[in-house]
Amino acid sequence: MNADGTNVRRVTADLDPQTDPAWSPNGEWIAYVRGSQGTVGVDLRELWLVQPDGSRNQALTTMGVSSYSPAWSPDSTRIAFATNVASTQFDIYTIGLDGKDEQRVTDTAEDTFEPAWSPDGKTIACSEDGAIYVIDVAGAAATRITDKANNDSSPAWSPLSTG
Repeated sequence: MNADGTNVRRVTADLDPQTDPAWSPNGEWIAYVRGSQGTVGVDLRELWLVQPDGSRNQALTTMGVSSYSPAWSPDSTRIAFATNVASTQFDIYTIGLDGKDEQRVTDTAEDTFEPAWSPDGKTIACSEDGAIYVIDVAGAAATRITDKANNDSSPAWSPLSTG
């Protein structure tokens, strides 16, 4: 819809639950989480992509597990997300827009959620066990930047200055 609430339009027609919409920085795609029931009533959550006009609605992940919180890289070429694909533990992964080149970013003892890319695309912030961590996407170890006693979550970056 427009910022003033006019021109509301539906971009997906699925009946499955849909959450966590995230616009790509270049405005060409919306990533979202689409839920469905798996075998034996297991709740599955996969990442999907759709163009803002509702065309090209397609699955990005087909992991058969739960994936949440899609976050776009600043150049709109990758999406970071939380998933439990490797175990019951949630970690942060990134994936290319073609659904390939999946890369694990965290490997932690606690669930890790809510990825947020830095404006330069070199670092991802995330929440784990009540603290905010930053991880170099190239593979450096995670650095805790807040105290877990505060139960911090939902990291966000200040945009780069353009002036």
